[in-house]
Parts: sequence; C-alpha cells; structure tokens
Amino acid sequence: MAALLGHIDAFDESTEQWSTYVERFEHFIEANDVVFLSVIGAITYRLLRSLLAPEKPGTKMYQDLVDILNAHFSPKPIIITERFRFHKRNQEEGESVVQYVAVLKRLSEHCDFGTHLQDAMRDRFVCGLRNESIQRKLLTEEALTFQRTVDIALSMEAVARESEHLKSSLMVHAVSFSPSQGSDKCFRCGRINHNERDCYYKDQQCHNCRTKGHIARMCKNKRSDRNYLKQKQVVKSSKKKFQDTTKGNIHKVEADTSDSEKEFTSDSDSKVTLHMVSTVTSDIEPVMTVNGDNAALAMMTKPKIEGQRIEMELDTGAAVSLMSRELYEAKSAHMPLRKTGVRGKVESMGENE
Repeated sequence: MAALLGHIDAFDESTEQWSTYVERFEHFIEANDVVFLSVIGAITYRLLRSLLAPEKPGTKMYQDLVDILNAHFSPKPIIITERFRFHKRNQEEGESVVQYVAVLKRLSEHCDFGTHLQDAMRDRFVCGLRNESIQRKLLTEEALTFQRTVDIALSMEAVARESEHLKSSLMVHAVSFSPSQGSDKCFRCGRINHNERDCYYKDQQCHNCRTKGHIARMCKNKRSDRNYLKQKQVVKSSKKKFQDTTKGNIHKVEADTSDSEKEFTSDSDSKVTLHMVSTVTSDIEPVMTVNGDNAALAMMTKPKIEGQRIEMELDTGAAVSLMSRELYEAKSAHMPLRKTGVRGKVESMGENE
C-alpha cells in the first residue's frame, strides 16, 4: 500500500469546527482516495450511527453523511442575529486595519448578504473605523468600492504610523532661556539687565513693607499672588478717584509766620508756639499699606512743621494728628507737651497745638 499524503486525525469537537474538518478531509481524500468513515474517529462514528438509526452509516453516500453531520455540528444560524453582530462590530483599540477587515469578513459569513456583500462590507468598515481622519477622507470619496476603501485606509494608517515613529525618534527637548536665580538677578526689581546699585527702584518705596530699596514683587515679606493683584487693583482705582476729587487747593499744617502767633503756658509753665492750618498747594501720594492679607489705601502728605517736612498720613475725619514717640523725639523734642484729654486704645504721651 502506498504511503498516504498528509495526515488527518479523528474529529474533535473541542478543538475544531466541523465545517473546517470536512474541508480538510475532502482535500485529504482527493490526495489519497480514502473512505470518510475510516478516519472520522470512534466518537464521531458513534454519533453518526445515532443520528442515522436505524440505518447504518455505510449505506449512505458521502454527501449525505456530511449533510447530516453539518446539521448537527453547524446548525444554520439566524440571519438577523448574524447581521446584528456584523453591524455592531467597530474597530477596537489597538486593532489594525487588516485585523478589522478579517473580523468583518468572518462575521459576514452567515449574514446572507448575497450580491450586496461588498457594499455591506464597505459601509460597515467605514462606519466602524476608530481613526476619524481616515474616516473623513473616505466619506469624501466617490464611487468607493470595498477594496479601494481598504487600500486608502491601509495607506493612511501606514503614513500615520511612520509619522508617529519619526516624531518620537526626532523629538528634541526644547531648552528655553532662563536667567539664573542667583546674583545676576537684581534683588530690588527682579530684572537681570543691570546691577543693584544702578536700579531705578533703589530709592522707591515698597508698597508691601513700606521700606525703600525694592518693589513689592521682590519683597521678602511675601503675600499670596492673588492678594497682591487685588491690592494693585485697589491702588490703581483709588488713586484715580483721589486725583479726580483733589484738584485745586488742599490744606496742610505749617508754622504761622504772621502776627497771629500766640504763646500758651502749659502745666509746666513752658511756652508753646501755636501752629495754624493754612490753605496751600500740596502733592498727596496714595500709598498702599498692608496688614497681613488686608490692604488699605493711605494718603500721604508732607506738611512743614517747625521748618521740617514730616511725612504724615492724611485723615480728613480725624480730630487730631498723631506722631510716634520716635518721630517726636527726633523732630519735635524741643516743643514741650501737655496732658491731653483724648482717650483711646493707644496711650498718648501728651498733646501740642
């Protein structure tokens, strides 16, 4: 007996579909001229006997045996169910165009599309694509066949893949110029095009801590950026309002040089010179004062007292003007004080007129 060409095992339902086994067997018998019943195996032969009882498998033609086993192992599917699965299938994440086409072809096998198969495949393919760029391109094409649809999608997929590969291989980390945070940066204003001794703000007052030599942005007494922006807005709007309402003459305190100068005797029998309020022109500067997160606008002026310009806060609603002990001792210690009847939260040393 001549050796057989190829090899075919007994049918195993757990590892193979019946339809594919029949196809393999038909190729096998064409090459070797063997009998179907001799190779299907004991389990399948016993099943075939049960399906044909009381007739014997040996009395049937080959095609009759195949049809009987087809009806058992591969019952005819319900068309509407198969088409539902077909039309619900979209391209999954990570699934290539080739893989998606293969899945659609498998799902269309029992849909019974007939002569409309190619149109159904084309429509489902376009609708189910994940890549919107490819999808938009296909929707603009006329006279589009299924094969041309697949060809366009494959070429665009290849271009996109190459573009991503090129982008990742040529990616360069952008290096932006950043000035050093050390000594090259002016501690007064934060800029780098000059040194501290030439800085414009070296004699300017900080609106945060009220000291000279730097601006609020560089102040070590930091506030939150949000509060700082709010304070800047308050200063800007309040300064404009103040300028609009203070045009013309204002008042400041200065020594009276007329004959109206009078002398008073205090409790210590010391002579006190009376100072009066006269109408003069003065520049008043709005200054932001900060207490924690709260900001207030102070109007500062420099009246001449005893021949000296002293910076003071303007308060048009106050009955008296106050100065600190340090300022009094530095500027006006020669003017004796007397007891005052003014009472408040801050204990006063005395008063002068």
